[in-house]
Amino acid sequence: MRVVLEPVSGTAKESLERAKLEIERVLAFRGSVVGVKAKGTRITVEFKRNPKWDLPQAEKESYLREWITAKVRTIFKVHDVALRDNKR
Repeated sequence: MRVVLEPVSGTAKESLERAKLEIERVLAFRGSVVGVKAKGTRITVEFKRNPKWDLPQAEKESYLREWITAKVRTIFKVHDVALRDNKR
């Protein structure tokens, strides 16, 4: 799963750690950050859901999509929230 953010000020590379901390704050017990990378002006934060979070899958996805978009502070603009695992 991933969230694509764009910092409102500064560059993506300068904001990597701040983006990681922000998504950790927003997810809280619902998941954990597993990777952060910058590409151009955007930051991709990869995370995994907490398997002990006790909700049906569809409800988790709906909740996370709304929660992440609403709770990320205004220092970032949320461009995308992808909640399906990418099979490579």
